[in-house]
Amino acid sequence: MRVPGFFHKIARRPRLLPGLLLIMLVTGSVSCDRREEREQSWSWPQQEVQEETGPVAPPAPKITEEIYVDITARAALIFDKYKEDLDEAHRQMDLVYQKYGITFQDYDRYRRSLTPDNKRPLEKLIQERIQKVYKEYF
Repeated sequence: MRVPGFFHKIARRPRLLPGLLLIMLVTGSVSCDRREEREQSWSWPQQEVQEETGPVAPPAPKITEEIYVDITARAALIFDKYKEDLDEAHRQMDLVYQKYGITFQDYDRYRRSLTPDNKRPLEKLIQERIQKVYKEYF
């Protein structure tokens, strides 16, 4: 059986057949999607979808490098001071988090997002901050 035209050439090259079928499938699905979009745009009457308005969640707390440095420095001092009483250390840390209006999870998420290249310059700042706030804890 002879297949006329373009398909005759493809029939002689079986390696091209799967690619052609894939192209035909993709092209066919795109044209079907467009037809459905046109039909939806012609439908009458058009109704707007309204979402329920409820209380808006407050924005996520913003942690800056300065806040990160201060919390990390204070954590080092607090856990050194209360190494025998970890419950008190955690209570003291909760006060530090409250000072900035964040939670440990917010701090931890920020800490994990830092790359090693970002952490190196912050380590020096943390050491400097430890020296500044040392008298508050000892």
